[in-house]
Amino acid sequence: MDIRFSERTEIFHVPYGPFSHDGDLNSGFVDVKTNLTFIPVLPPCIGWPETQELLRSINAPLSPFMSLATHQCFSDVQHQEQPVTLVSFVTLCLAEVAHNHKTMITDLATFLQGQLDHLLQEISESLQQRLQLEVVIESQPTAFHHFKVDGWSLTIFMAASGREHRTVRATWGWGIQALIDALAGYSSLENT
Repeated sequence: MDIRFSERTEIFHVPYGPFSHDGDLNSGFVDVKTNLTFIPVLPPCIGWPETQELLRSINAPLSPFMSLATHQCFSDVQHQEQPVTLVSFVTLCLAEVAHNHKTMITDLATFLQGQLDHLLQEISESLQQRLQLEVVIESQPTAFHHFKVDGWSLTIFMAASGREHRTVRATWGWGIQALIDALAGYSSLENT
């Protein structure tokens, strides 16, 4: 299990249009914060209840966050010892777009890194096995064109690996649940 932090210099533009990546359709930016009913029909959510739950949590009415992008897929890259890999990402920001300063996003990233490390260690101990999961928390400058504001967003990448699809998806699901719990912990701090 590995949790790392990085910073990207390339600007992420929101909104963005639909595009196809490796044969998967991305619907482009959809503001699900204002309409949660879109979640089950978004292409990355179809057949992925874990992603639906994550987006519901991020975009809940009392949540301080909103999602900007998400995707997951089984990777074609194969390693002999762990031939199955599931990779995903979710990009989010603070729902109050004007608050997405670099320091706020960096503080959020630091909080999530600590929480995920703690939560994933607890999960590993309860399962009595090391989770084959890598997490990268990446901040990036973001142009919020609709609001005419420049700020920052945060992308959480996860990669679970193993010998069979079922166990890899279960490991990834533990990672997604830990992220949901970590974000809820931050939301609790915001509300105090």
